[in-house]
Amino acid sequence: MPLEFATGGDAGGSLNSRRVNRQRLLEAVRRSGPISRADLAKATRLSPPTVSALVEDLVHEVGLLREVGVGTSKGGRPPILLQFNSEFGYLIGVDVGSRTMRVALADLQGKVLARHQVPTDTSGGGDAIIDQLCAGVDEVFARARRDRRKLYSVGVGAPGMTDVNTGRVISAVNLPGWVDLPLRDLIATRLNAPVRVDNDANMAALGERWQGSARRVNDFVFLALGAGVGAGVVVGGRLHRGHHFYAGEISHMNLDYREWEADFGERGYLESHVGAAAIPEWHHARPLVQDVAGPGQDRAAAVATIIAAARAGDARASAVIEELAVFIGTAVANIVAVLDPALIVFGGGLSHAGDLLVQPVRRVVSRIVPNMPSLEISSLGDDAQLVGAVYSAMEAAEARLAQWLGQATFPPRAVGRTGTR
Repeated sequence: MPLEFATGGDAGGSLNSRRVNRQRLLEAVRRSGPISRADLAKATRLSPPTVSALVEDLVHEVGLLREVGVGTSKGGRPPILLQFNSEFGYLIGVDVGSRTMRVALADLQGKVLARHQVPTDTSGGGDAIIDQLCAGVDEVFARARRDRRKLYSVGVGAPGMTDVNTGRVISAVNLPGWVDLPLRDLIATRLNAPVRVDNDANMAALGERWQGSARRVNDFVFLALGAGVGAGVVVGGRLHRGHHFYAGEISHMNLDYREWEADFGERGYLESHVGAAAIPEWHHARPLVQDVAGPGQDRAAAVATIIAAARAGDARASAVIEELAVFIGTAVANIVAVLDPALIVFGGGLSHAGDLLVQPVRRVVSRIVPNMPSLEISSLGDDAQLVGAVYSAMEAAEARLAQWLGQATFPPRAVGRTGTR
């Protein structure tokens, strides 16, 4: 996402003025490029000499801008066009799932250049997964034939409560040993790059807001219906994480006052009923999944089996989906009563049921609350968390670039030129 910078005329030769002017120029090229120097002067309201000096720095000294050909002449020599060098550095996005780890390599505009996916290794606690993550980073750089030394920033989605200020995973129920884990610092030390860590549902919400179903929607909730159950809440265009970073932990939502004293452990009431680990245990679901939901087998595959059977017209499977819709619809109605969002986006394995799930959920919600939001299945599918992680890395890169552009002089060996930091 492009940064927004202040506008105005030349402001002398102070360091702050140079920083603002560099950033303004770079933003104008990113927004409108390819663009000529003359058009840049008009777009930024900077003088032509100032633009020429800044372009000289950003093209020849640094490599943040590139000359990419000539434009149409309006009399005299054709103008040379400038474009942002989106491969000045590279972004890494990571979705650490309880079953699958996904890694994506992207340029500074967020264009994905390579991807890698492996089953998550939960056998060795945090260390094994971090080893996997770092190996995945090496793999995507190798696949894309890009310089690993030009890694600029990293975004990581983790399946649990996360303190985004410190980058610590407070608790990830579905990953053994992930309690008070300093994930950001562990990864940053290994990869030698800035790292942002957030809850995976929050990352999915970022992804939906950037490239998915919630583009141009300022108030919405992403519901992750997978091995765990969680939500990413966006209010006024910004993620709402809560005082204890607990906003969206709807797995603990209790929908039955008769069970308010029951101990549902770390999973909570809702996840104990509609999480992927719980659904195959339903009495009327067991006959449908007995071949894929035994001890140690894949519960997500069991949920997929139920969905496939419902699509094929199996009455028992349809009844399971309908009952799930009552739990989920009641939870959605409670969310709507508190937040009044414009949109609810469904993601995770259960969302693959599509309208088989959404239609009965809509019926339940409409019976409980009058302020019915739009209900949609994620347009990004299983990539929502990964797309959000790339976006988070891009935000970190924007901050890093802004800080770097504010220096009085550029380092003699810039990352975009040599790969060193």
